[in-house]
Amino acid sequence: MVGLRVIRRLKNRFVGSLRRLMATGCAALVFALGVFAASPVLHQQLHHGVDAGHDDGCAVVLFASGVSVPLGAIAIAPPSAHGSDSARETAEQIFLASPRYLRQPERGPPVLG
Repeated sequence: MVGLRVIRRLKNRFVGSLRRLMATGCAALVFALGVFAASPVLHQQLHHGVDAGHDDGCAVVLFASGVSVPLGAIAIAPPSAHGSDSARETAEQIFLASPRYLRQPERGPPVLG
């Protein structure tokens, strides 16, 4: 029983550390792509000075150009009527809560003296 608790605790600790490591790696990747996209000199050094022509497949160029989905608009089907065409029941009266103050309180502390 105690051994099972220890194993669960170690597993949770490992999973938590793995998540943190993965999140840090993803954040570092986004930061690096942003830096390489902002600096043409660093981007050229990334390719070791070789002129790659039109960098269509380069991850830095794809990151800098943003998302462009080559798909058409996705049609969403309208909701179907399952016999619940009747209107929802609504309250006959609306009860509003009274305001806490008639006027807004002053923004600063009161002046003493």
